[in-house]
Amino acid sequence: MADGVFVLGMHRSGTSAATRLLGLLGLRMPVDDDLVRPDERNPTGYWESLSLVAYTNRVLWAVESDMRCPLALQPGWEADSRLDPLRAGAPAAVAAAFGGTAWVWKDPRNCLALAFWRSALDVSPSALLVHRNPLEIAISAERSRRPDGKIYTLALWERYLRQALVQAEGLPMLVTRYDDLVADPVGWSAQVQGFLADSGIAVGAVSEDEAREFVDPSARRSELTERDLLADEDVSDAQRALFAALERAVGRHSSFVSPSLQAETPTTEALFGERRRALSMTRELKSHFDEEQRGRWDARLRRSALLAPARALYARVRSG
Repeated sequence: MADGVFVLGMHRSGTSAATRLLGLLGLRMPVDDDLVRPDERNPTGYWESLSLVAYTNRVLWAVESDMRCPLALQPGWEADSRLDPLRAGAPAAVAAAFGGTAWVWKDPRNCLALAFWRSALDVSPSALLVHRNPLEIAISAERSRRPDGKIYTLALWERYLRQALVQAEGLPMLVTRYDDLVADPVGWSAQVQGFLADSGIAVGAVSEDEAREFVDPSARRSELTERDLLADEDVSDAQRALFAALERAVGRHSSFVSPSLQAETPTTEALFGERRRALSMTRELKSHFDEEQRGRWDARLRRSALLAPARALYARVRSG
């Protein structure tokens, strides 16, 4: 029996809706006080664990990666000794977030960190990967006020999905289209129910009213096809090949085999390298600013009339 299900997929690809439907089927969601709260970017909820989001960020940072400009981690990275302290605390962190097994764990960061969690937890999970046209993801990101730009979003999609496919190797996995989820959430839920049964997780059914109340097809504001992707000059040959590989992978896999892919788009790493340098400079400037602010605060305290009696007392004690 599987202990839980990892929901994988790029940001803005429908993983939140998929996770909520799995919760309605009966899988265990993060405890209420640990849920990431809805906001204007996702008013129906993210269905992520605050504590595990923070933990996974620490995992990535430990190997000098970042969700905004992730490294292309090589197989075996999860054994890095820098991860040893985090590996030791991982089981307790997951137990606290879910309170038991048969969980559904959604976090786009797990496209990048899945191998760590698989190695750190004594579990037998399954995975569900939500596949969406990256041009739609770019449009959705722009509408959610993420000013990263189309080229950067395509690069991030490419890195996330390539990593997810490699790190999910060997897991029972269902690869599903976002289009199918939105068009027919009831039928999609029934398909997932069958996949879960094959994984040894017995769940109930989602009622039509529940599914359609949560997934509103009319809320979809863009609908692009593979033809649009192939015709778009901003999409690289490697990205087109990745999309085609995902299309071929749609369906159930009792033991997922990562497809053979051509080399990643050369500009992808160049974009992320530039972003890493910018983030490093931002952190350095913030550190200098904080240090300067502390210095100014200390100087104001030393000059404060309120501390004059204390300074006089300190001087008398020093003079004996």
